Amino acid sequence: MIALLAAAALSAAQIHTIETSVRQSMAARQIPSVVVRVDVDGTNVYSKAFGYRDVANRAAADDRTRYQYGSITKQFTAAAVLALQDDGKLSIDDRIGKWLPAFAKFPVTIRQLLIHTGAVADFTEHPWYLKEYFTNPFVNYEPLLKWSASQPLEFAPGSKAQYDNAGYVILARIVEKASGKTFFDYLKDRFFSPLGMTSVAPQTFFRIEPDTANGYMFAAIPELQTIGLKSKSELFPAIAWNLEQADGAGFLVGDAADLQKWDDALLGHRVFTGAAEKLFYTAGRLGNGKPAYTGPENPARRPAEYCYGGVAKFTGAGYEAYGANGGTPGFLAFTATIPAQHIALTILTNHGADLDNSKLTNPVLAALVTK
Repeated sequence: MIALLAAAALSAAQIHTIETSVRQSMAARQIPSVVVRVDVDGTNVYSKAFGYRDVANRAAADDRTRYQYGSITKQFTAAAVLALQDDGKLSIDDRIGKWLPAFAKFPVTIRQLLIHTGAVADFTEHPWYLKEYFTNPFVNYEPLLKWSASQPLEFAPGSKAQYDNAGYVILARIVEKASGKTFFDYLKDRFFSPLGMTSVAPQTFFRIEPDTANGYMFAAIPELQTIGLKSKSELFPAIAWNLEQADGAGFLVGDAADLQKWDDALLGHRVFTGAAEKLFYTAGRLGNGKPAYTGPENPARRPAEYCYGGVAKFTGAGYEAYGANGGTPGFLAFTATIPAQHIALTILTNHGADLDNSKLTNPVLAALVTK
């Protein structure tokens, strides 16, 4: 039986476990900074920043430091789609070609893109993209979506799940078509402003905003080694990715407090109610009825099931959670809720893309629940 955390504070033993595991992970993996926030029943019970947001200038991170969210962006994209369906502006069973004529030849639905079963060719998975586009500040998603539209589907839609960033860029375009607003303006008006999420914004390639972390990484990614980055053990500033290309799949930057506001609102039924809320947490299924899951197995040896809300349903040691990792060159992000215990957790770092984030996040999750 898992006991609910006391809303007033974490215990001394829990804090010791969290902070020891974070410091050990930082030392072992050369992580410059980590921010951890824990809320229970919508109340912040723990918030601490470790290390440096800017190593060269020895600028310390704090609990308002902004990090790249990466694929955590996907849950806001998915939430926008579900909100528009709730408002009668679209149906997730619409074919994507109804909204984007370039994709009209594909028998792919919005529903399938939400759970990564749509089979649209993903430009981010191709080495030519890393070499030619992702650092280019003058190229947005448009030519990349044209490429995806020109390629054959990678499998029969609905027959399997395969993580697809391009699918979420397509969903962002559908949000714009259905809402009549730019993608970020819709997110801001529908979610961010009402929830007081003031730090969240699209990445700005040419300008570093105040209190924004610099990203760092090792050259352990084979595609990056092909362009001259050889060392696997020396920490260096990450190559800047033009996240406008990732858009609905991963273009947001913000602090840990704002992700906690989002998670608290989800737990408090202030984002959705009724059918939309149920669908947000519903695990996707393939055409044959089997679970749609992507990514590695979790500590309970059960694969995470991808849900319509852009989060994964995963099981740890005695708990069931809904959350997501986000990874960009130089950043790893994690946010999750444990609804049965009313817990929200966010962990942000400025070392990413070539690390296993579970080595940092799993010990913290384990410390938050007691058997």
